[in-house]
Amino acid sequence: MSKVIHMNLRVDPTQYIPQIRDIPGYDYIHLVRQPKYMVNLSLLNEKVHYYSEIFSPKEYVKKNNASLIHAHHGQLGLLLLPFKEETRLPLVTSFRGRDATLANQPIGYLDGMKLLFEQGERFFPVCQYLAQQINMWGCPPEKIRVLYGGVDLDLFPYRAPHLNDTQNIISIGRLVEKKGHHILMQAFKKIKTKFPKATLTIIGGGELEGYIKSLATQLNLGTSFRLLNHVPKSQIPELMAKADLFCAPSLTASNGDVEGIPNTIKEAMATGIPVLATNHAGIPEIITHNREGILVRENDVNHLAQALEYMLLDRQSWLKFSLAARQKVEQKFDQNNLLLLQAKYYDELLGGSR
Repeated sequence: MSKVIHMNLRVDPTQYIPQIRDIPGYDYIHLVRQPKYMVNLSLLNEKVHYYSEIFSPKEYVKKNNASLIHAHHGQLGLLLLPFKEETRLPLVTSFRGRDATLANQPIGYLDGMKLLFEQGERFFPVCQYLAQQINMWGCPPEKIRVLYGGVDLDLFPYRAPHLNDTQNIISIGRLVEKKGHHILMQAFKKIKTKFPKATLTIIGGGELEGYIKSLATQLNLGTSFRLLNHVPKSQIPELMAKADLFCAPSLTASNGDVEGIPNTIKEAMATGIPVLATNHAGIPEIITHNREGILVRENDVNHLAQALEYMLLDRQSWLKFSLAARQKVEQKFDQNNLLLLQAKYYDELLGGSR
């Protein structure tokens, strides 16, 4: 069985991903830059190694019988170029969002990416939108394989939308600008008078927590608004099952940061919650407007408010959206199928032998 050396940004529950640990037919090493990125020590085991402690890449590869390197972020692909050069192993790099933009990147990042595109063997953007972005930067199209992130359909079983009179809106994502929570809160305020029973719950933590709380007070949302910032991922399916509408108001941040396709959209669609999202980055690749859900212009409070009102008034359309959304996820975003595809892409590089 071939072994892949994987490096991602840190080891915590959100980065403990199947695309490292569950590739059919492939063993793995989970590489972390240095101990400070080992955020959750309970996840430390014999397969987690520190890059900073590798003094001879050649000896390391020989000792661990590794066949391939996979960097799970553009910046990490660049970091691993010297390792690749010394070991002669093929290098795969995934692009997940900000790493395919110049948002908050160091000086020379674009030049570094061009070097990576020249020397790396394969590039796995998580959506067509990011594939087009890196192609514009100079990545040869023959090196690009779009590899969507998948959903464990067993963890997110389908249930039909609620057809009672509750109006619980939920949004999940880190509290950062590109998630657009502030736009959703302002849109929710606009419809609150017409829907006095409606509630909005945002689940996530991050740098904008203080701002989100302040905005809730400023908008006088009161008990109709909840911010849950310490929710284990294991509880997300249960919280989704209690919601009536899922909203993902993603937008391009002021520094240029963008999404790929938020995993929470896929999970909500799998669960059967009607989804309202923005026409942002890779999102139109999973939601066709008025088929699997509703798409609105990003960063547009009024358009989002109109869509929320439309959805809350037209409950009869929810089942249509819900069934189409689940079907789309089953067909294109089933985690098991995408892990098999990842193994196939590895086979291409390694000559089909493991």
